[in-house]
Amino acid sequence: MPHLIERIADTVRIAFGSFSLLDVDGPSRSPDALDPEKLYSLTDENAIWFVATPNMAIVRSRAGYHHTARITLELWDAEAPAEDGPEAEMRTVEFSSSSGRLRSVSHHGDVGPLLDLRVPGASWLVRGHRIVKPDSFAGDLDAEDIEDEDEDAEGALEGLEEFLFQFWPVNACQP
Repeated sequence: MPHLIERIADTVRIAFGSFSLLDVDGPSRSPDALDPEKLYSLTDENAIWFVATPNMAIVRSRAGYHHTARITLELWDAEAPAEDGPEAEMRTVEFSSSSGRLRSVSHHGDVGPLLDLRVPGASWLVRGHRIVKPDSFAGDLDAEDIEDEDEDAEGALEGLEEFLFQFWPVNACQP
């Protein structure tokens, strides 16, 4: 039976419709790693909303261009149980972390709390859950609806969606 080792909850400022999960060592310089622009180009707001390359993952929002969302990062010792729900969209990717420590990062440079994976230089499976609130109106917004002053944290839309990311070792025994 899988055990939860650590859970960190916070908010993340979504700017330009996305944010990142980033290793504290920064983006990898490995020849296998994609640069952030190339990684972003592989995403969309629908099916491919969560992608990763060594030391970095990009997450796309479905609920709006600029807003603040709840984010939870969990570390498990084996495959975590999926959080089912009618509004949850799930996607699992492999994430390699050189330092074993990561956090959420907005495009404005705001950083979230540190999740210590406790093993540097390891690979993890990460199941992302994107939950858009059913009464959210922001899905109808696009870049033209957002004024420059809306980029300030003051007055940012909140509560439109939530994200949960569950990390477990690639080589963990499956339940």
